[in-house]
Amino acid sequence: MTEQARELLKEAGWSWLDLRGHLHLAGPGLFVDADVPRLSAPSAQRTPLAGRVGQEVAAYLLLDPTRPASVREIARMLNRAPSSVSQAISSMRDAVLVGTDNKPTVPELFWELAAHWRPIAKDVRSYPSLTIAGTEGSINDALRLGLDKVETASGWALSDTMAASAYGAAVAVRSDHPPDFYVPDQATMRRALHLLGSASSHDTRGATIRVAPFPLVCAHRVEMPNETWPLAKPLFVALDLAKDPDRGRAVLDGWTPPEAAGLRVW
Repeated sequence: MTEQARELLKEAGWSWLDLRGHLHLAGPGLFVDADVPRLSAPSAQRTPLAGRVGQEVAAYLLLDPTRPASVREIARMLNRAPSSVSQAISSMRDAVLVGTDNKPTVPELFWELAAHWRPIAKDVRSYPSLTIAGTEGSINDALRLGLDKVETASGWALSDTMAASAYGAAVAVRSDHPPDFYVPDQATMRRALHLLGSASSHDTRGATIRVAPFPLVCAHRVEMPNETWPLAKPLFVALDLAKDPDRGRAVLDGWTPPEAAGLRVW
């Protein structure tokens, strides 16, 4: 409502409420002319990282938290629609989880992502042998291990306790501790359950396999000296550890990964 319109209404003896924040009431024995709280237009309440796109964008930002990234760059790298990426970032910015330059607010964005980190997991009786000959070689091909070109190909990624140990975290791990792997998709998990067998219980498992929530997890792996398996990025290893509110978070408190592998964002 313009100032001119307000004056005309006053002269006509009308009362009015300007939704931008002003109330005018005039009548016999009554006069109110005061600022009031502004009434915002109704809007849908958005929860940061409630959807898969938001979680994937958050992970992308956390993988390189020092570099600002444009919406179009993120959309191109994640193969997502720019409009979906823009909406996800806007929701995170409203919650003060990213800045105006799209750099993540750490560790807040990490812990928000950790609260939504629930990958599908299954226990298997055994895990693949890295033999490349004969029957085992054909099984490994079917399981999409991706060991030939780790830096450019998607494949299995070691995570959780054993990966944290490989990165130098202060975590106690037995030599026979069952490994935890991320696999690229649910089809690979189904194939693994068929070829490796489903464990009868968690205590008798040979390994645990998890479906990567999005391609970033298995497409950006790390080769470490003297390690047999490619490792998941420290970000994803930390997200796995964060699920344990006691032991896992205690490990995170004292762990800073090698800078070449990834920056600490927790």
